[in-house]
Amino acid sequence: FESYLEYENGLKAYIQTQLLDRSAVTETISEISELTEISFTIKKLKQENWNVKWERNYHPVIINDSCVIRAPFHDSVVDIKYEIIIMPRMSFGTGHHETTKLMIAEMFNLDLNGKSVLDMGSGTGVLAILASKLGASNLVGIDYDDWAFNNAKDNAILNNVSNIQFLYGNSDSIGDKKYDIILANINRNIILNDIEIYFGAMNLGGEILLSGFFKEDVSLILKKIKKLRLKLIERKNKNRWQMINLKKV
Repeated sequence: FESYLEYENGLKAYIQTQLLDRSAVTETISEISELTEISFTIKKLKQENWNVKWERNYHPVIINDSCVIRAPFHDSVVDIKYEIIIMPRMSFGTGHHETTKLMIAEMFNLDLNGKSVLDMGSGTGVLAILASKLGASNLVGIDYDDWAFNNAKDNAILNNVSNIQFLYGNSDSIGDKKYDIILANINRNIILNDIEIYFGAMNLGGEILLSGFFKEDVSLILKKIKKLRLKLIERKNKNRWQMINLKKV
């Protein structure tokens, strides 16, 4: 499952329809039921533009006093050096989530001028677009969601950015290319599964920013990378959400 929403008496788990293994769910629930009383239901959510429901309360986001992320229906913000226009659709990365803020704030601590950048799980394309505005010259954004893939391409046009190649796919789409900077704001499970692939796609001295996970997940990720030549450069948090910056040495 890609994400979980906890509440007082249980949780909601979300997964792509084609990845759902009902027999595995039933087996797992059966094991848990030996320990405690439990029940579950499976519900298919229809494709819907959830952003329309909250667009009226959708406000621009200002990060580090130097970057604003706004929608096309917002007025331009004066006295802000970097302005990113994102059309809110069904893609992740409007700037409102803690992990996006963590990633963007850390990007301002990197030297991106002339660097090659890979944005894994690119969503709206916001991180790749900012990297371009910060001087990156060779950029690739990859996402396996077709809504995100198309949204990112549209957002690049909105921001007059033409040096990002957006790909529809997963880590298999990385191929043999090497990058100076990798941005991966995804989730714990994908990071744990693909971190060795990311490492193989990094140039020596390159950095990778990871986010999309909680404090409790950091130890799992750091344990996973022990065999890799990755040095922890920075670790920050916003509420329970975490961001770590690793360097290939």
